[in-house]
Amino acid sequence: MAINLGGGGASAFATLQLSGAQEMLSKSLMRLSSGLRITTPSDDPGGLAVSMRLNNSITITKAVQSNVENAKSFTDTQDSALESIGNIVDRMSTIKTSYDSVVLTSEKLAYATEFKELSKSLAGYMNETFNGISLFGEGGKVAVGDTSRSKVYTSASQLESGVFLTMGNVSIRGALTTTHTAGAAVVSELWSATQATGTANDLSISDVALTSLSGVITNLASVRAEVAATSSRLGFASDFLGSSRTNLESAYGRIMDVDIAEETTNYAKYNLQVYAASAALAQSNLNLGIVLDLLKSAGGRS
Repeated sequence: MAINLGGGGASAFATLQLSGAQEMLSKSLMRLSSGLRITTPSDDPGGLAVSMRLNNSITITKAVQSNVENAKSFTDTQDSALESIGNIVDRMSTIKTSYDSVVLTSEKLAYATEFKELSKSLAGYMNETFNGISLFGEGGKVAVGDTSRSKVYTSASQLESGVFLTMGNVSIRGALTTTHTAGAAVVSELWSATQATGTANDLSISDVALTSLSGVITNLASVRAEVAATSSRLGFASDFLGSSRTNLESAYGRIMDVDIAEETTNYAKYNLQVYAASAALAQSNLNLGIVLDLLKSAGGRS
């Protein structure tokens, strides 16, 4: 058998295998440490391009879902206010019934005073806001800033021309308007009531009929149903967006996320290959030592 200086082809082959095993071991370590299957663009150019589009869709869907849930919080706050208004009008109806039934003047005065104060308390609900947006604006418009209405998209696709709903188209001014007992042609708004005498914010219990208060409750029920319908629509939209986001994240994960079990096995394999290639390279380089020993021995004899 011929003895070649440096081990010849065996040494070169062992060096090539060691280099390849070290590169794969390094890539496996990068994948395990980062949790990503694609650590450099060259790993999977096509997969990287798809993952970028998926990540953009995930970001947009997340933002749309957040907007929808915020809008649902707005409608839930509207409903809470309407419930409180309804409870106040219910109490006013009870007071009106008791007022018409009692005989003593002192009791009538107490009922009348409470009725008047409750009618004034309704004024505060017209000024209630949610994150700076009026719950019940003039004419049913809920202004964002000054006059613009709030548009809420319920779909993440084609946002500028996609499905949306306009928030704030709820009015309680008409719902809280009743007729005076003095005549059907005269109306009074419960939160800023004006008597026939022209005294503002001073609605008398004797000016409003019990049937008018019952009509207010009916009106409030209709408005509340309208708000509930919007809330229901927003709830379904949020559920769909959440499901869509989950599916997008799953697709993104299948492309980008590393399989820990598989990569751990690969790491053990590449680690073993590095040790084996190193041992093979060391063994192939033993020929160089033999040649040097022979040269030294020949030089000593001469």
